[in-house]
Amino acid sequence: MKKILKVVGNLIVIIALVFLIKRFAGMNIDFNQMKSGKVIFSLVISIIIQTLLIMFGCFPWLVFTQSLSGKKIPFSSAMPVYTRSNIYKYLPGNVFQYVGRNKLASDMHISHIDVACATVFDILFCVISTGIISIILLGGTISDLIRKYGKNFLIVGISGTVILIVLFLVLYIRFKEKLKEYISRYSKAFERGNRLQLLQGILYYILNGIFSASMYFISLTLIFGKDARTSEIISFTGAFMFAWIIGFVTPGAPGGIGIRESVMLFVCGSIFEEKIMLFVLVMRLSSILADFIAFIIGNIYKRVQKMADC
Repeated sequence: MKKILKVVGNLIVIIALVFLIKRFAGMNIDFNQMKSGKVIFSLVISIIIQTLLIMFGCFPWLVFTQSLSGKKIPFSSAMPVYTRSNIYKYLPGNVFQYVGRNKLASDMHISHIDVACATVFDILFCVISTGIISIILLGGTISDLIRKYGKNFLIVGISGTVILIVLFLVLYIRFKEKLKEYISRYSKAFERGNRLQLLQGILYYILNGIFSASMYFISLTLIFGKDARTSEIISFTGAFMFAWIIGFVTPGAPGGIGIRESVMLFVCGSIFEEKIMLFVLVMRLSSILADFIAFIIGNIYKRVQKMADC
């Protein structure tokens, strides 16, 4: 059975990599735009930072998983699973990257529910921290964006609330005692002795957001040069982070395709259209390459760990 699951898992990875290559080929990159030294430097910096963020992005998810499961899980076990499942986001549906994380449950012999709940917390805090930083950077512009895209949040918020209520009722009716057991066990994860560990996980999201914002700011500065003031670059940085959230919560927009351009142009105006398109292209290209590089590093790291344990 394990061999079959391993074959299926490898097959899914191959399919995901095919879709990744297809996404890359479908970008229709005009390499004449990439000739500038500043644009190349922006691309290289973005690839390096995003690769590191992906590799260490498993830390808060790992913290939540440990707190909910009550089991110590080494980083060496979580990181390869995280970087591998991250590739699954290129599969149609844009949800398989979260499902793929549950391989950790099988590897560490813990509950799949523990890993799934940790993933929910991971998504929630990632969106909240990104939202807070984008609001700070956008300043007064946020009110205009809320008026334009507020319905996206409203629809998702209402839909999500209804789904959670229905799911809770179904679970409560069918698995009343089991649900009480999980609620009782998970409440221990928030006891005083575990709060510091949870706080470390939550703090990571703020640091992750700051590093991401710094990367966007540097890239925007390099691409825009003297065409935009520092205050405008800061607003553009906030707009791109806000665009990520809009793309994340908008159904039918995997990876926020089209959303990021529209949000950025709404904030920046058509006068910067060419620069904005170039910046978004650089971010998309660096994101794809960073996902692939992190996946390769994760696999190498896993093999090295296996050799060290032998």
